[in-house]
Amino acid sequence: MNTLSAAVTALSLLSFTIGIATASAREPVDLDLGPAMVRMAELEIDPAQLDAYKTILAEEQEASVRSEPGVIMLHSVAIAEDPTKIRLLEVYASKSAYQSHIRSPHFLKYKTSTEKMVRSLRLVDMTPILLCAKSTSAPAGNAACLSSLK
Repeated sequence: MNTLSAAVTALSLLSFTIGIATASAREPVDLDLGPAMVRMAELEIDPAQLDAYKTILAEEQEASVRSEPGVIMLHSVAIAEDPTKIRLLEVYASKSAYQSHIRSPHFLKYKTSTEKMVRSLRLVDMTPILLCAKSTSAPAGNAACLSSLK
């Protein structure tokens, strides 16, 4: 993974569990990653269709996180110097949760709707080590971490 992808991954991981921390203030929540599947998708989007792509992507991500229990988080970011280069950080509870996700109606709609917008796609499987984030909906200091170190 190049330095830029590593930086995007690190920044995305910092906020992946927004809302998951429910412990008392200043007390971390530690959860076992178990068989979690983490993937980085590196896309390049046709510049003329970038706004339409982002609208469709946002709809798909929100539906996936809201309706699929196995989707732990989905984050999308654009490279600052080239906003047509999109990076998606995906964390699933398991490989079977991922398989279920790619068969979901909202994901299939996303794939067919964006097929001609995507100039390139590279999927990079990642090995999770520790994924931590502060909760923005809880008192300062609340955090949640998913770990493969147990």
